[in-house]
Amino acid sequence: MQRRFLDYLAITFKGIAMGAADVVPGVSGGTIAFISGIYEELIESIDKVNLNVFKVRKQSGFFFKTAWNSINGNFLLGAYFQESPLVFYH
Repeated sequence: MQRRFLDYLAITFKGIAMGAADVVPGVSGGTIAFISGIYEELIESIDKVNLNVFKVRKQSGFFFKTAWNSINGNFLLGAYFQESPLVFYH
């Protein structure tokens, strides 16, 4: 799936909303992910991060690029790293 810059910007804001929800007692970041429509992709992307990523052979160029694409790294970067500063704040 090819995404544009605005798609990643929207994912980033959804990640920020997930982090903000974690600060509020009784509200889960996972709930916000579900409501915003990124929960399934988030779970699938996290599930892809395992030891098999490091076993990826050179298929079409650079190893890092192949591994990054196999774990949906751009999505995880937009969703998780925007959430993490707020999670560690509280």
